[in-house]
Amino acid sequence: MSLYFDNNDLFDADGHLTDDGLYALKDGTLDDLGALEAAEHLSFCDYCLLRYTELIDAAPACLQQPMRDLIPQVQNLMRLRRFRIMTNRYVSAAAAVVLCFMLWGFVSMGGSQRAAQRAIQPAEPRASFGQWVNATVGDFYTGLGDAFDQFTQAAGNGLAQLQHKDDGGQPAKGD
Repeated sequence: MSLYFDNNDLFDADGHLTDDGLYALKDGTLDDLGALEAAEHLSFCDYCLLRYTELIDAAPACLQQPMRDLIPQVQNLMRLRRFRIMTNRYVSAAAAVVLCFMLWGFVSMGGSQRAAQRAIQPAEPRASFGQWVNATVGDFYTGLGDAFDQFTQAAGNGLAQLQHKDDGGQPAKGD
């Protein structure tokens, strides 16, 4: 006697799953091919799916619920995956920005104007790489701060123009 259900008895003459086939599916005694055929049939046959659902509903409550709650484990895996994705994106962006600033500083320091200035000016002590990076980044942040200040000032001027109105709600001429 075989442990597995005979796949020839899985379907009846009408093409639906037999009762023994449904029990074998529930008990897990179908082989891989039989389980695949039964699952494919349940994906489109509402009649057999309803019979299988009723069969599962008749099972004891202890078999209907999972042995342990999987939600915390799945949520932790989702958090870890989201952290990895965001970290990879930000690390790539940060590396690109650092490379851009270094190339920008290298190009700005290595031009022909620098060579002409060196010929005129006496030799000054060379700054270390760390001091050069600090100066370059400091200049960038200063320029960025100035750009934000100009943007804020322009936005403030625009808001002041929108708020300044004559009688009748029309803006003043020249505004």
